[in-house]
Amino acid sequence: MSWVNFTADHVRARLAAREMEVYQDTATEDAGDTPEERLDAIVAQVCDQFRGAIRMNPRVTAIGASGTLPDFCIAHAAVVARVALVGMNPVPEGMTDPRRDEYREAMKFLDSLKSAPSSLFDESAGTSSAASGGLYGGKAYLDF
Repeated sequence: MSWVNFTADHVRARLAAREMEVYQDTATEDAGDTPEERLDAIVAQVCDQFRGAIRMNPRVTAIGASGTLPDFCIAHAAVVARVALVGMNPVPEGMTDPRRDEYREAMKFLDSLKSAPSSLFDESAGTSSAASGGLYGGKAYLDF
């Protein structure tokens, strides 16, 4: 498992072209930040939300660099950021329920980080496909 930077590109990859157009149009109507500045702020907030959930896990002893998430968290974080970016704005008929379900799944995933095994977050932990355990006379006695 590796920790990677969570970026606005991850969120853009989860947006339909029309969603991005609507966001760009509505964001420019308001005074203040540019649409890109808002997206960057949302990305930072969601990243911190996920990192906070990971920090709440009492089994986790090490965490990646600031602005990074475990690679397996990126898709769920992008879904949460997408919802924060465009809200639950109407999308083409038939798409609202899958989007809502996807968001609920991302929130369940976020909550599960608080009790996940620490090995999920350890950058130095290698993966091995070799069986672990002791052998005596060619017969496995401890197979984990």
